[in-house]
Amino acid sequence: MNRTALLVTTCAAALTLAVGCSTTIDGTPVAQGAGDGNTEFDKLLQECVAVPDDKIAETVQADVVDQYFFGAVCMWTGSGPSGIIDVTFAWYENNSLGRERSLAEELDYSVEPVTVSGTSAFLSRRPGDSASCGITASYSGTVTWWVQYRGGALDPCEGATRLAELTLQRNQ
Repeated sequence: MNRTALLVTTCAAALTLAVGCSTTIDGTPVAQGAGDGNTEFDKLLQECVAVPDDKIAETVQADVVDQYFFGAVCMWTGSGPSGIIDVTFAWYENNSLGRERSLAEELDYSVEPVTVSGTSAFLSRRPGDSASCGITASYSGTVTWWVQYRGGALDPCEGATRLAELTLQRNQ
């Protein structure tokens, strides 16, 4: 290919690329962080404060709890007269109580339907593990509290249920 043909081919390719990649977007540019804001996610990353730490500690009979993980799932550990206590909270806004119940049953957890603060819920326990219990309630998706007493002295379902009540009462 001669030099002129190569130049014409290269220019044609560049023009085709430039024309094919252009896009027009309607609207007015807005700087990041400006504007009305998206109120749909105004509490994003605040799920872990559904119940304050001092109320969690009081509910599970811990001297104090320490939050060591937060995100889609929030986790605390504490200690009290009954020993080490693990507490977990999760809120899944696009979930259903039926789906969570099916998952618990697939894991061979014992499942007991209950009502908490007037809301449909269920308690779940792992097979052979009386020291831990979870409650999942229907609320803008589902909320789940899980309590485990490593010392096994207290009923974890009482603590999990009370935490679910506090969550639902605070957010209604």
